[in-house]
Amino acid sequence: LDIGAEEAMVKFKDYGFFMPKNIADKEVIVNGKAFVSEVSIEEQRHYAEDAGKSDEEIAAITQVKKTLSLEADGVLLIE
Repeated sequence: LDIGAEEAMVKFKDYGFFMPKNIADKEVIVNGKAFVSEVSIEEQRHYAEDAGKSDEEIAAITQVKKTLSLEADGVLLIE
């Protein structure tokens, strides 16, 4: 599934493994289940806070967001 420039939330099955934080913009191959989910305003604000967004940016989050999510049981980092 090529999602182009879209972002997707990837959660790891049973939190069985983790990926390095410094792989932004790197290509990966993910194996698992893809699905569309709704991200609540509260959860979006939590993610924005974790990402260091400003109070103004966090307050601007006012709608539930539909997003592509994946539950991965394997990830290959292309080097």
